[in-house]
Amino acid sequence: MNVKGYSWVGVGTDNFDDTVSFFSNVMGLSTVVVEERGVAILKVSDGQVLEVFGPGTQGRELTSPPVVAFEVDDVAAARDELLLKGVEVLGAIGSWNGFEWLKFRGPGGHIFALQKTPPTGWEETA
Repeated sequence: MNVKGYSWVGVGTDNFDDTVSFFSNVMGLSTVVVEERGVAILKVSDGQVLEVFGPGTQGRELTSPPVVAFEVDDVAAARDELLLKGVEVLGAIGSWNGFEWLKFRGPGGHIFALQKTPPTGWEETA
């Protein structure tokens, strides 16, 4: 598996509006790529985003505490490597708008993810 860096951080919160405001206004992540139904995606830099999950949204439970996704070329191949090494994989490979991801449990029970970002990245969803 060739990890190229991190591509995504997921933050679950009970205070969606305050959390989005904190990251966009206080931390300066002012480019909100998507905001709908209690989920917001904020662009950090090219190839890196922060996604906020409010109460009752899909993904909320698995992102509290925050989750980091590591960018890989092939999520299925990376999953197979994790399984061969005895790592607990959580669910199936997910997909949306050309993105692919997979959650897994790391040391200490912490949840992480693998992700493949399409060539057009987040600009495609804006």
